[in-house]
Amino acid sequence: MPDDLDAAAEELYAGAREDFTPRRKELAKQAKAAGNARLAAEIDKLAKPTTSAWLANQLARDPSSDVDQVVSLGEALREAHANLAGADLRSLTQQRTRLVNMLLKQASKHGSLTESVTRELEDIFTTAITDPEVAQVLLAGRLTSAKDLNAASWPATNAEAGLADALAASVAARPKKKSRDHTDREQAELERTRAALQQELDDAKGAVKEAEADRKEEERILEEAQRAAEEATERVRRVYEELDAAESAEKEARRRVGSASRSVKDAERRAGQAWRLVQEAERKLAELGE
Repeated sequence: MPDDLDAAAEELYAGAREDFTPRRKELAKQAKAAGNARLAAEIDKLAKPTTSAWLANQLARDPSSDVDQVVSLGEALREAHANLAGADLRSLTQQRTRLVNMLLKQASKHGSLTESVTRELEDIFTTAITDPEVAQVLLAGRLTSAKDLNAASWPATNAEAGLADALAASVAARPKKKSRDHTDREQAELERTRAALQQELDDAKGAVKEAEADRKEEERILEEAQRAAEEATERVRRVYEELDAAESAEKEARRRVGSASRSVKDAERRAGQAWRLVQEAERKLAELGE
């Protein structure tokens, strides 16, 4: 039987997700049988983690993972925001993207990642980097859902409470910021950041103009190609028409050649007959003269 809520939560959130509900019921029953109805009720309220939360909990218990980096990176980002350090912010934002992608890859070793699970894990890791309380709950491995990223709704451990107290003390011990809006260094850094962003904007606008010019040139080339294709099609049509006419003329000429050839042969035949008649007449005349 668990000694307290912390022990019960640790066992449940460290175990297999499919065993969570039956084991929670068993632990609550044990506490109630031992006469601790309050502990039994608290155990019974522990929420079963979603798939994404369970994967994050397992990652927090994996000594080979980089999940502990969410704390240091979150502190660095908050400090950069407070100091208006534009260059640092850009670098740290890129680091955040790389860390989230790395944690997603490491989480996939504990189970398959669907599209929805991947999105929820991204929310969990990103929020943990932003919110130090969420980061401590993530490191404690007590997440229940990505849809309720509220540290107060998750069961806390004694170690987590100590970390939260230490974090609060650390924040309280930090020197107070100067009351004026910006120091000269901060103002200079802010101006450099603005100048860099303006340059990026100008470069982007220039790229848009170049792309637009390229698009217009390609449209012109396309129009010329379409016009050339239409002209070629028209020439082909005319050639086919001329070919059809030439073929018809050839057929007609061959027909006339055939007809003329037959006429010539008929004329030759008639000429032969007439020549024979002439010869016959000449022969008869010769006989009369004798």
